[in-house]
Order: sequence, then C-alpha cells, then structure tokens
Amino acid sequence: MNSLDALFKELHSCIASKDFVKFTVSKPLRKKEGLLNVYMRNFLQEDNELFEFKYRYNDKEIYKNVPLNEAIKELEHLLMTTFRAGTLFTLQKDVIVMISKNKAVSFRENLPSFKNKLPEFSRKD
Repeated sequence: MNSLDALFKELHSCIASKDFVKFTVSKPLRKKEGLLNVYMRNFLQEDNELFEFKYRYNDKEIYKNVPLNEAIKELEHLLMTTFRAGTLFTLQKDVIVMISKNKAVSFRENLPSFKNKLPEFSRKD
C-alpha cells in the first residue's frame, strides 16, 4: 500500500458524490523536458464516464482519454516520476499533495477553489 492511496480514495469518493471538478499535476522535476503540467477532467462518451488528460508542453498540448482505473495509474505515475505536486479540486475542498525528492508524500486541505463544476461536455468520437 503506497502513500497515495488516501488521495485516490478521496478521488473515488468525490467522483461518486459528483463533487469532482478536476485534478491538476504541476511542478515538474525536469523543466527542460518541456512538460509543464497535466490537467484531468471527466466527461461522458456514449454514457460512459471517461477522464481526459491534457498534457501541456511549452509548444503543444496532447490529449488522452482513459477510464478511471487507467486515470489513477497515470496520476500515480506522473506524481511519483515526473511532478512534485498535484491538486484535487472538488466542490467541498481542495486536496493538495506534495512529493519530496525522496518520494515522501504529504497532504493538506484548503477551502474549495470552485463553487460550481466546470462546464460539462460529451464526446461522440
């Protein structure tokens, strides 16, 4: 059991209660690689809930859509190998996770940044 389990439990909970707004991964370890941050949000595609990852580079943006189990694996990979911080935005609170150089994980909660969900969108492609 790794120390990100509490974060992913919170993610599952806010998705189930429809309080999830978005997840942002930031503070890259290696800025010279060009990946600045990653945003994750959910959307419906033919009545299936998927999660869109937007990888923001210096000169481009790349999108990837995955189901929740793959989204969690991707977030864990990003937080443990590429970035030092992540923020789970919900309608109830913001959960900030920080990863130290020696992979120690710390959490803190703030008041919610969002009072409303992001505009919903759905994809047919």
